[in-house]
Amino acid sequence: MSQSANKESKENPRQNSSLSGYEHEPGEPRIIRLCRQYVTLAIGAAIIFLLHVSLNTWVYSSYLSTALGLLIVAGAVYFGLRIARQAHLDAGRNEKSLEAARQRTLEIAALYDTTQDISESRELALLLETILDRVTSLLAVSGGAIFLYDAERDDFQIAAETGVGMPIGTRLPMYEGLGGQVAETRAPLIVNDYQNWQNRSESLRELPICAAVCVPMIRNKELIGVLGAHEIIGAPKRRMFTDADARLLSLFADNAAGAVHNARLMEKLRRSEERFRIASGCASDLAYERDLVANTARFFGPKAGGPEVSHTMEEFHNSIHPQDRERVWTALQNHLKTGDPFSLEYRISDAKGGYITISDRAVAIRNQDGKPIRLIGSASDITERKRAEQLKSDFISFVTHQLRTPLSGVKWMLELAIDAKDNQEEMQSFIADARLSTERLIRLVNDLLDVSRLEQGRRKVAPQPVDLEKLTRDAAAEMSPSLLETKQTLTIEVANNLPCPNADRPLMRQAIMNLLSNSIKYTPAEGRIDIGISVEQGFVRWEIKDTGIGIPQDDREKLFEKFYRADNVLAVETEGTGLGLYLVRLTIERFGGRVWCESEEGAGSKFIFLLPAASNPEVPE
Repeated sequence: MSQSANKESKENPRQNSSLSGYEHEPGEPRIIRLCRQYVTLAIGAAIIFLLHVSLNTWVYSSYLSTALGLLIVAGAVYFGLRIARQAHLDAGRNEKSLEAARQRTLEIAALYDTTQDISESRELALLLETILDRVTSLLAVSGGAIFLYDAERDDFQIAAETGVGMPIGTRLPMYEGLGGQVAETRAPLIVNDYQNWQNRSESLRELPICAAVCVPMIRNKELIGVLGAHEIIGAPKRRMFTDADARLLSLFADNAAGAVHNARLMEKLRRSEERFRIASGCASDLAYERDLVANTARFFGPKAGGPEVSHTMEEFHNSIHPQDRERVWTALQNHLKTGDPFSLEYRISDAKGGYITISDRAVAIRNQDGKPIRLIGSASDITERKRAEQLKSDFISFVTHQLRTPLSGVKWMLELAIDAKDNQEEMQSFIADARLSTERLIRLVNDLLDVSRLEQGRRKVAPQPVDLEKLTRDAAAEMSPSLLETKQTLTIEVANNLPCPNADRPLMRQAIMNLLSNSIKYTPAEGRIDIGISVEQGFVRWEIKDTGIGIPQDDREKLFEKFYRADNVLAVETEGTGLGLYLVRLTIERFGGRVWCESEEGAGSKFIFLLPAASNPEVPE
């Protein structure tokens, strides 16, 4: 087993000499000192020789001269060998220094590239994957892992992993295993025999790791997590991690820690914004703050047209429906003056140019003098609720009028028939009228049942190819008595090779009957009704045009709503429930079509619907 850990003080854990590269020898280079010593020896020998010659001018000793010469030669050889050996050592050291410098240059270049990559990542999951990808490339290892520290729970969580399949999300106790020891010492840790290392985490004991190196991820003395690289058992080449690997991984971890910290903050911010958005959506569709001193208002929420919109009080006042402005202003002034609760329902313009109905509740914030300075409120969109209430009111009115009238007729005719029991012919007439009222009542009830079933999807339909020409001619034949009575002219024009749309035959028959009956009722005597069936861009187009009373512009968009009847229709003495055209719309849309009306008041109307002749992706507008 081989284990190496940093032994420096915790105050400066990254300044270990074993991780700082080659330590140069201080002072003067040794080869210079050797040269200086050799020169000193040679000069000394020369001085001795000169003294000898000057003292023994007439007596020359060849022995002494020879000895001095040999001494100089021996010194030269000795110092020459030492200088050569030192030059060889210095050359080796210089080569190592150059190699170390090259390695540092490569490390710096790699760190720069990886720092650029991770600095561009903002999504935490993507950032962690990028970090591990760069680690495995920098160290040429089989895998790596990132253990993020959770300060609230005081433990680690495996946030990213590659190589051995550690389960993402696994939580590890603090100060256990590789991550725990690195977190405790705040220093790099190298374990080159992981299977025999006694401090393995219980959760990761069976992982097929043979060697690992881990370093702390620290930002401003705050532990972000632990970054590790490992080799797996069975790798082609057994990897032994070194101090240089730990140093490189530490440098990378320093850069990655800041990016991870920022990404976690961004993720928390996004989660907070999402929770706030959901809470705002549940609590209210619109919240606002009005500065009564600066005469401005800020609105929040989807109904404000954006996340935060600022308006002046004048703009807010203009956004209220003209018919509601005085009522809202009076209630607001009363609240600011007396403190009575402000809770009101009124209409306000939306982003689409229409109006929605809101329920507004607000309270004034006052200064020390009791003067209102701000108004904090929230409003809920109750448009659908008000529409439902209106439908309920319309239905009650419909039941009261439309159902009571035929029931009263039946009751009245039966009473007359009883009184005329001695006159069989008159009694039969009264019974016949009662029967007509009963049939009318049955039709009303059937319409209501059909509407309810279609709305709730309980009406069983059997789509099949439908011959619209035959259905139309059958409906015209059935309505011929009414046409003869009013002396109206009906024409039907059908295109050649007309395709058959897929629809439910009984429902389509009812829709065509409703449209034809509608034209007959609202077209004056001797008027004209024209029906045309053709093909248009892969759709079957069915239209009916009359010379009736027409429909006002404001009523056309509401024609196909439940219980709706145009204002000018009420002036004509005709029966109607406001369900016929609504049933037509439900039927046509049920089979992927569209229905609309073109009309001019006093000049007649045209009702058109399109049905797919085949499988069309979109109904043309």
